[in-house]
Amino acid sequence: MQIIAEDKTNIEDLKLEAFFGPVSNVEPIELPPPPETESALPITVPLGSTSRVLLESANSAIRAYNRRNGESVFFRDSRLVEVIKDKSGKPQIRELTADRMLSILTRNAYWEDHQTEKDIRLSISHARVVLTSLPAELPDIRELAGLYTGVLMTENGITAEPGYHEETGLYLTNGYPVPAVPENPSADDIRQARALFENLFGEFRFSSVTDFENTVLAVLTLVCRRMIEGPVPIWVVDKNVSGAGGTLLCQTVGTAALGVIPQPNRTTASPEEMEKQITSAIIAGRPFVILDNASRGTNWAPDILLTATSGTGHVEVRRLGSYDTVSCEKPMTFAVNGINLDCRADVSRRVYKTRLSTSRALADEAPFKRSKSELLAFAEAVHPEIVWAAGVFHAAWKAAGCPSPKPCEGNISEYDTWYTLCGGCMTAAGYTEFLSNLRELQTGDNGFDEDGKAVIELLAARFKDELFSPKALQKMLVEEGQMRRTGNGYDGLLNYAPDRLVQSAVSGTLTTQAVGLWMKEYVDVKFAGCPKYLQKMKQPEGNRYQIREVIPQSTLS
Repeated sequence: MQIIAEDKTNIEDLKLEAFFGPVSNVEPIELPPPPETESALPITVPLGSTSRVLLESANSAIRAYNRRNGESVFFRDSRLVEVIKDKSGKPQIRELTADRMLSILTRNAYWEDHQTEKDIRLSISHARVVLTSLPAELPDIRELAGLYTGVLMTENGITAEPGYHEETGLYLTNGYPVPAVPENPSADDIRQARALFENLFGEFRFSSVTDFENTVLAVLTLVCRRMIEGPVPIWVVDKNVSGAGGTLLCQTVGTAALGVIPQPNRTTASPEEMEKQITSAIIAGRPFVILDNASRGTNWAPDILLTATSGTGHVEVRRLGSYDTVSCEKPMTFAVNGINLDCRADVSRRVYKTRLSTSRALADEAPFKRSKSELLAFAEAVHPEIVWAAGVFHAAWKAAGCPSPKPCEGNISEYDTWYTLCGGCMTAAGYTEFLSNLRELQTGDNGFDEDGKAVIELLAARFKDELFSPKALQKMLVEEGQMRRTGNGYDGLLNYAPDRLVQSAVSGTLTTQAVGLWMKEYVDVKFAGCPKYLQKMKQPEGNRYQIREVIPQSTLS
């Protein structure tokens, strides 16, 4: 019979606190104790000749393992995983291997032949069968939605204890001391909650009160995200100069709301790379994704981002490097930060904006009293209080009967659940200017649409409605480059091309591949005020482009 050792050491005799030093306020991850009604002693399970008997016994063995060692084995996206700590003590999710599954199955269970009742040795092939099982075949193994580092707020209140959260399926990795939220907050409670945001964001150079309030709205969106069905709009942080604090603002918001500093994703001019970055973030289920330092004219909103932030937010994505398709409906929030950002017409109704404005870069003007590390450390320290403040706003809204906020000046019909909840909480807290710049953002002229319209018009003037190849377009651009080199003209498509492409056209080294990459920014995009668009199609002789008429929506049947 396999022997399972029992540790009889008295933990109080070890005096661990004297060895490790004082314990901080944030508790390390601790798995919940076993229920008093269930024994933590090893169990005996049968092994038969059918997979049904194996899986029934595996279900009992894994349940016994979770009961004895603290719940750590889960299903995630129909795959068996384990919550572990890495070398630094940081919790992470690890997909189980056959060797690890074999260890788990035998750690707290004796296996015997179901007919002879003799001891039997479980093999690696048995573990592999268990690994391929479905959630319905192991009914006692719960579904894990992901790890959550901060204080969690849901309709049922605030949770600050580490362990598995039944309502959301999240595993809370840290414990926090959080003040109690009053059921009917007083005016003093609301003033105290508002003061937390003013202290946190007081050093940023917002262009207006609206921009400050939109930043508070971004925090509420993250804190209340698990209470919002479907997608939420993209938060755009726009700035007038490099170094105005856009990245820092995004990270401060994420840290205050989630309790951990979010690392930004670098935006790139390559649509394929942007798709890969966002796909990876969606599969990982990151709660807050920052697309950082988007340059003017960059297509920072590829199709997958628009899908994830519209409709139901349901996305079908393929795991990178495999043919496995993953269905994702994880509650995520996206932010993008850049200088003088433009929004396409089809993107402007999916965003709300905070504008930062300063006369010079922060390196020259230095408006912050706290350094970047100090500000982020402060945001991390006040995270429990920030969630409490959001809870106060939410409680005040509920105490008032959950009234709908005032009608928004812009179009937010796609996000009515978000606006009702977060807008209602903002109104209950006394904020009145949030989203007041939305109509201007959605209806005003923007450089992206203006430049896109100009490019389409120039292509239409040259090629009419005929098919044309990347080679023909390359020839047109090289001709413009030669005119620039001789000083005979600076009008044309090159006025809207990236600098590297202009330099190649002027030097005569422009390739058709570079032309094709640039045209990807315009293919199938409908620019505001432009009655035509660029279509790409495959022909026997290669890829071809054509200028097509936009069909007005009123004529569609």
